[in-house]
Amino acid sequence: MKIFTHYIIYILSVIVIFSSCGEDIMLYHEREPEPEPEPEPEYYWLLESVDYPEYKIQSMQSRNDFVLTYNDADSIIVIDNDGGDYIKVDYKDKFFSFARVRSSSATSRTSDSLLIYLNENKQIDYALHVTNTEKFRDGELISNERTWNDSTVCKYNAEGYMTNMDHYDYSGNNNSLSYAEEYVITDGNITEVTSSAGYHHIYTYDKTTYIKSASYVYEMPLNTISIKSRGGCWFMSSLPFLSAKYLGKASVNNVSRTIIKKTERNGGEPDYADIAYEYTLDENNMLSTATLSGTVNGERIPDDFVSKFSHFGKEKK
Repeated sequence: MKIFTHYIIYILSVIVIFSSCGEDIMLYHEREPEPEPEPEPEYYWLLESVDYPEYKIQSMQSRNDFVLTYNDADSIIVIDNDGGDYIKVDYKDKFFSFARVRSSSATSRTSDSLLIYLNENKQIDYALHVTNTEKFRDGELISNERTWNDSTVCKYNAEGYMTNMDHYDYSGNNNSLSYAEEYVITDGNITEVTSSAGYHHIYTYDKTTYIKSASYVYEMPLNTISIKSRGGCWFMSSLPFLSAKYLGKASVNNVSRTIIKKTERNGGEPDYADIAYEYTLDENNMLSTATLSGTVNGERIPDDFVSKFSHFGKEKK
């Protein structure tokens, strides 16, 4: 019996000793740290497309829906206008170009090129617009004639805002000035645009931070009825695609109202249009819709006159 009792005591002692060792091991052996969670990716957003209202107000510059394609540097390389032009954009060191085929058949092809030259601040200095018409016979090129060659010059103030844009019907001929726009900058916003076509835009701004995609909305600076008066000048109709990067500083706030006056021969400036703007943003704080209301040349803007915007995200590197 004593032997059995001693045996039990021995077994219990061994258990206690090993239990204590186990506690010591647990006390002094640090656990492996939990792995750091992967950081959530950050994104930025680029404009992908704009859908304009189906209803067209005849007194305003008309726009086609479009889709944009970008390169790895986030520069536009294709502008695909729905039912209109397919424009390719190519970039060089000191200039870039727009190219499109205006018309094409078995016997002829008319193509346009915009050569857009930049100053030392990467702003548009001037642009050359060249139109060429090629003639074919039995599939062979028989002639290539330059049928148009006009140019546009841009000027900026010391703060980097564009102040003037002058268009010449013949490149290199200073006597061929045919159109001009002048911009007034107040507190960082473009508050007035006066054109030689006889339109005077007066802009009122809200206090919200400028939404870049809003430059594509009707009657914004560089997207006005004055451009329509130029008979579809390609450089001017392309200005919204250029304004985000290459036409000087943008306004710091968003346009809430535009009053357009039409200059008459006697010097009077009756109201031609009174337009109010309302913007909605999506879940990423990007422009989703822009709704216009008011009147243009006596025509009431319909309630559903809404431009719709789509953006896509790219992960920050």
